[in-house]
Amino acid sequence: MNGLPAKDDQAGWRVLFDELNPRVRGYLYRLLPDAADAEEIATEALATAWRTSERFTGGNVSTWIFGIAINLARNRRRSWLRRLARFTGLTPDIPEGAVEDNADVDERAALVKAAVQRLPEGLREPLILTAYSGLSHQEAGEALGLTAKAVERRVASARDRLRLDLLASSA
Repeated sequence: MNGLPAKDDQAGWRVLFDELNPRVRGYLYRLLPDAADAEEIATEALATAWRTSERFTGGNVSTWIFGIAINLARNRRRSWLRRLARFTGLTPDIPEGAVEDNADVDERAALVKAAVQRLPEGLREPLILTAYSGLSHQEAGEALGLTAKAVERRVASARDRLRLDLLASSA
């Protein structure tokens, strides 16, 4: 693709999407610990490029779109780390504004993922529904057939276990 298609050029955007989506997705697979996030962000990057095409100032289209994808991935990773800190009580040791080392983030994500998988199902499900899916305790309770208070207690217990597990694995 030599340039950015006009905003109303559906065929041009389809060609651009077909050409760049696999490359952007492949990059993001290596950058992010979760394949679903990589696919979602790749699609989001191309949608953002279309929505903000008037901001494109020229140059290499694929570089511009990769830049959008990288920024979206960084935002997702920061959000994930904040959520992790909030639910485990551990604060990430990454200074504000610093670019994280992908290997460190991937390693940390793998440790957390493994620790979450080790939780008993009765603790894991409420944690995932509230921490990762964004449901309230009430909504998670309805999905699981529990009271909101039971979900709250299970999430607190899951956080405590995760904190201990992660501290033990970092020692």
